[in-house]
Amino acid sequence: YTTLSAQMDLLLFDHDILVTQSQSNAGNQSSRPEAWAKNIVSVGGIKHFNTATRDDDCWCGGASIGPAADGRIKPDLAHFYDAILTTSNAGPRGYTSGFGGTSAATPITAGHFGLFFEMWHNGLFGNPTGSTVFESRPHMATAKAMLINTAQPWSFAGLDADLTRTHQGWGMVDVRSLYESRNSVLVIDETDVLPNLGSTVYTVGTLEGDGPLRVTLVYKDPPGAVPRCKARLK
Repeated sequence: YTTLSAQMDLLLFDHDILVTQSQSNAGNQSSRPEAWAKNIVSVGGIKHFNTATRDDDCWCGGASIGPAADGRIKPDLAHFYDAILTTSNAGPRGYTSGFGGTSAATPITAGHFGLFFEMWHNGLFGNPTGSTVFESRPHMATAKAMLINTAQPWSFAGLDADLTRTHQGWGMVDVRSLYESRNSVLVIDETDVLPNLGSTVYTVGTLEGDGPLRVTLVYKDPPGAVPRCKARLK
């Protein structure tokens, strides 16, 4: 967490804008400082080997991983790291199947956030809307919480597992899960302003067969303290 991380946190805290950021591709905890910002949506990468099954998915030492130095889960989400079909500069109809890295996983995730904003603008979650998708959009923390809450986690067992949550976050964004939860989700879009040490209570009920109950809290946080280097003159 550096001054660049803190600057990003301040920008997002002040302007309430959702921003995605690639975690990097070092294969360890070395990442660009913006990815360690608390308010940003950091995106890691999972190799899917161009198959439809998730059984062969793995990190396999590719993307940069978490956790952050202070123990926070980072990246927040992850997506495909390899074998991504996209446009290229090989002519007006050029495509490549070799695009990858967290630079690919991040725009895929950003596109899913765009779909969420359209769904929100259409009032699918019982939310108020404005005349445009930009006027309708929820707070950035709400958007982040919605996609984390409905993400597909990868299977793992223990902190040493290849796909452990502390390496690649809460899972892969899932628009289908997001859509199917539209009538059963309770969304609090920063309407409760709590004092220090304050609290609020919501009571929800679940029925047998409803599936897991997921509760996700995301909030904007001011910039953190940046460690200072000490120099001694001789």
